Amino acid sequence: MTRIHFAVDHGGYDLGRALEARAIAAGYDVVWHGADTPDPGDDYPVYAVRVGRAVVEDQDAGIDAFAVLVVDEGFAGVVAANKVNGVRAVPAASPRSAVTAREIVDANVLVLDGIAFEESAWLTVSAFVTASLPHVVDHGRRILQIEEYENAGTIEGWAVQLEPEQIAVQHG
Repeated sequence: MTRIHFAVDHGGYDLGRALEARAIAAGYDVVWHGADTPDPGDDYPVYAVRVGRAVVEDQDAGIDAFAVLVVDEGFAGVVAANKVNGVRAVPAASPRSAVTAREIVDANVLVLDGIAFEESAWLTVSAFVTASLPHVVDHGRRILQIEEYENAGTIEGWAVQLEPEQIAVQHG
């Protein structure tokens, strides 16, 4: 069962709770990392780090997990969440952009603006957690380069070599 970690600041509280309820109704394993009530004085970095660490720990343990961060200003949440080693946080305002983020960089944290419309936000979350990373060598190599820089501070040029039968054939 896919796990979705939710975190919100005061600007994303109402939308975050609505998305949490939809995720529970859809049968996802949901973990809430936000406050129990909205707090106009809260700060988004705390929630971004919480949800980022939670999803990375789960993924490292082999759990199918993603995170959704809903904050007043989505771009700020992206910057904060991406400070957590292993997080690839992206903003997405549509299902198409959410799927693309999963397919290109294997994003694991979706960041939404708190003012997004609930129905559109839910479709975006659903697309994000159900999209899969295609077996494309170029994407894999680039993700490894990002991780190498994140962990070692260099990009030595990971050489990803796959046998032809391991490469998904793309029909277009």
